[in-house]
Amino acid sequence: MNHNLSLPADTLHNRGRSSVANWGGFGFIAALLLYALFSTPFPADPGIPEALIAVLLILFVSVPTGIIVLGGGFSLYRHYGTVPVIIHAGFFFLLWIGLLNGGVVYGWDMTDIIRDLIPCVYLFVPLLLLPAMKRSTLNWLAILPWIISVMGVILSIRFYLVVQISPLEVGRMYYFDNFLYLPYDPSVSFAGVFLPIMAVHTWKSASPFRWLGSIAMLTGGFLALGSLMAVAQRAPLALAVLCFAVYFLVSSRKSMNKLIIGLIVLVAAGIFAQEQISNSFELLVSKQEDFGANGKTDELAAVLAETSASPYSMLFGVGWGGLFHDPAVNNILVSYTHSAVSFFLLKGGLIGIAVLMSYLGWIMYRALQRFTMVMLPYMLAAFVPVVIGLLFQVSYKTLSYGMILTLICLIHKDVGKVHTNDQKNIPRQ
Repeated sequence: MNHNLSLPADTLHNRGRSSVANWGGFGFIAALLLYALFSTPFPADPGIPEALIAVLLILFVSVPTGIIVLGGGFSLYRHYGTVPVIIHAGFFFLLWIGLLNGGVVYGWDMTDIIRDLIPCVYLFVPLLLLPAMKRSTLNWLAILPWIISVMGVILSIRFYLVVQISPLEVGRMYYFDNFLYLPYDPSVSFAGVFLPIMAVHTWKSASPFRWLGSIAMLTGGFLALGSLMAVAQRAPLALAVLCFAVYFLVSSRKSMNKLIIGLIVLVAAGIFAQEQISNSFELLVSKQEDFGANGKTDELAAVLAETSASPYSMLFGVGWGGLFHDPAVNNILVSYTHSAVSFFLLKGGLIGIAVLMSYLGWIMYRALQRFTMVMLPYMLAAFVPVVIGLLFQVSYKTLSYGMILTLICLIHKDVGKVHTNDQKNIPRQ
């Protein structure tokens, strides 16, 4: 018998495209690991590691997709079926009106403009990454949280090596990593919440491999939390404790075993790290008494004063590259603020805030639509760094922050179904 075993040409074409996208996905993972191993959250002088990371990210996203997103190809972007056109349009307007504002109207220095443009793209990076992930057959919801966690653990280990201490020495004093700011990366606080929760969430008493996995996750999580303690990060640690409490309260209603395991972990941590925890708590209390809000309320007042100088600046801000005297850093002239809210208010005015809030609101609505108990560890782990960058720290300017927002966007899918085989309407790359 002569059976026709040939596949349709479009099927072969789609398989070829998926294969290329998968290789790009492996390059994307390599880029994130290179970032954790060789770069820093805020590189002052970008070099070869940063250039290689950029190349790998571009190869994953693809140049055509980048042009469509950054160039305002709204009708073409709609075919990806990933982000609403109104969100894309808001990003496009914010990006280019800020460039026009900063480069032409105010004439800010080009170096400062670029330093603002990059974090803006990072924060809106899901617009670039989601189409690329959709072309791939990799399960990004299953992969990305673990990659982010590994990044956080690597950065924590680098911190211990830079300051030349072991995790057992945490709590003795504040430690400084020579302006690398490694524990300030959002992946560190993500790992500090995600790994301990997942150690309990995935634990099974009958499986020795699950035991080993849980021990490894707890170790990684405590390394991340220890680095946060070493630099006395009050807000991330407080939010981490809140997330642990929420998880155990919610999970205990469904599984008494998880509650017991959680209590065992807490007791064990209290016994083996009692000195580190108590000393770190004293340092945190001391820092709160000495610094309070760290000048962030004064900073917000300074931003409001800057943008309210005219109706134009109130509406459109001072543009990318804009500088102001920041009370939070001794009134020196800087181009950043310590929260995404005040940053976008300064650079984009009321329109910038509207675009940012609409974008974040869409991300949260998208995730909560399909939220289940299985996704609780993901949401809690993402909650900490997102809130920190939004309200308390400059971490919104990092690559990791965009990765965590991308992860939240993936949560709207069913577990194990973060890509689709229907690619008929996706623009060819």
